[in-house]
Amino acid sequence: MLRKVCLIVGLVAVLSFGVVGAASADTISGRGWLKAVGYGVAKLDMTGDVKITGHGAGVITIQGAKTVRVEGKGVRSEQADGTVVLRGVKGRVFIRGKDMTVKMAGGKIDFIARGSGSVFLEGRGAYHTRHYRGVWAEEGVELPMIE
Repeated sequence: MLRKVCLIVGLVAVLSFGVVGAASADTISGRGWLKAVGYGVAKLDMTGDVKITGHGAGVITIQGAKTVRVEGKGVRSEQADGTVVLRGVKGRVFIRGKDMTVKMAGGKIDFIARGSGSVFLEGRGAYHTRHYRGVWAEEGVELPMIE
C-alpha cells in the first residue's frame, strides 16, 4: 500500500513539473532553434536563419531580411518597402536577417528557424525545440526558440 502511495505521489510530482515547463514556454522569447510543420499561420519575429520547405500552396511574406534565396518554383514579388512576397513556392526558401519578420499562411507550413526571437503558430500542426514538443493551437501559441 505504501508503495502505491509513493508511486502516485511521485507521478503527480513529475507531471506537475511538465505542466509548469510547458506553460512558461508559451509566452517567452529565446535563442536556439524551432522546427514546425502544420496548416494555418506561422509568424516569426527573429534574428537568424529560416529554411522553409514549400509544398506549392500558400503565401510567405518576408520583411527586413538581408537575403532571400528560393530553390524551386513559385511567384516572387517585391514591394516598394522591400517586403518580399512568395506565392505557391514548391521547393526550398532560405532566409537570413536581423530583426526580420517572416509570415507563412495557407497550405502546408514546414520550416526550421535558428537564431533568437519568437514564433507564433496558429492552426493545426506540431513543433519541437531542443527541450519542448507540442502542438499548434487554433487560438495560437507563442513559442521561444530555445537552445
